[in-house]
Formats: sequence, C-alpha cells, structure tokens
Amino acid sequence: MRFIMLKAFFRHAAPPARAGFFWASALWACAWGPLTPAAYAAEAAPPEAAASPFRHYQGWRDEPLQDWREANDRVGAVGGWRTYLRESQQQNDNDVEHAHHGH
Repeated sequence: MRFIMLKAFFRHAAPPARAGFFWASALWACAWGPLTPAAYAAEAAPPEAAASPFRHYQGWRDEPLQDWREANDRVGAVGGWRTYLRESQQQNDNDVEHAHHGH
C-alpha cells in the first residue's frame, strides 16, 4: 500500500520538479554571462563581408518569336523527329555501357 501511495505522489510531483530543474538550470546558465571577462568579447573577429551570390547573375533573355512554319521546315530538313529520337537513343546506349564498366 505504501508503494502505491508513493507512486501516486511522485507521478504528480514529477512535472513541477522538472519545471523547477529547468528554471534552476536556466538561472545558473544566465548567471555566468556577466562573469565572463570583457577580453573574450574583444577578441571576437568581425565577420568577413560575404560576396553576393547575385553578383554574376544574368537575367532571363527571352528569344525572339519565330514563325512555326519555318521551325517545322527546319526539323523536316534535319530528318524529322526520328533523327532526334535516334540521337537520344545513341546517347543512352553510351551511358549504359559506361555505367556497368568493371562490375
């Protein structure tokens, strides 16, 4: 019976004890701040100026519109869509050969 009473007591006593421990540790950590010598603060090096990542940025340049008939004629002169398909398949075949080399 005594064990059950203690268990019931500690179950309800644990959250306030944890909160008290949290605040005590927070106060202890804050208490060391004013005790830190000012010499450590003076030794901190100033941060270097960061280079902007947008320094060499070039904005989007839209290509001028072309006549769709001329574009279709150009594709037909090259050999049509089958030529582009063959090129892409040849590139994929080369990639497969190199992917399994030495295994």
